[in-house]
Amino acid sequence: MSEENSEQKKPQGFSFKGWSDFVNGIKKGFENFQKNLEEQTRKNLEKWEENKEKASKFFKKIKEDWEAKVQKWKEEIEKAQLENKQAWEEATEKIRQDWEKWQEQTRKDWQDGVKAWNRGMVKNAYLFLIIMIPILIVLFVIAYILNMILPRVPGV
Repeated sequence: MSEENSEQKKPQGFSFKGWSDFVNGIKKGFENFQKNLEEQTRKNLEKWEENKEKASKFFKKIKEDWEAKVQKWKEEIEKAQLENKQAWEEATEKIRQDWEKWQEQTRKDWQDGVKAWNRGMVKNAYLFLIIMIPILIVLFVIAYILNMILPRVPGV
């Protein structure tokens, strides 16, 4: 009997049936929307976790690559600095050796020049004496002879 009462209490009409179908349609649509939203949210959370792991792996890989590049650059810079330092030391050593060689060569050339000058001076002085001694002897002999002859000449 309660079923009959409930059926009897439901108004039967075209407009009420349309309204009821409209409300039921909205209700079913809302439930369907809610169900789809929950399912989509669940899927998004799953994808979020997947993407979170992918993003974490991506950034970890980027970080490792960056650190590897930085380490490589650091090694290259250290190698270049070491090579530059060695090249600098070699260049300064070569310059120092060239300077010392130049000084030694200049000193040797100076000593050779002084020796040559001294030899030339001694040789020239010796040659001067060798040439001048006979001339001086001849001049002294001529002066002696003239001194001997001239005082004997009358009127002089």
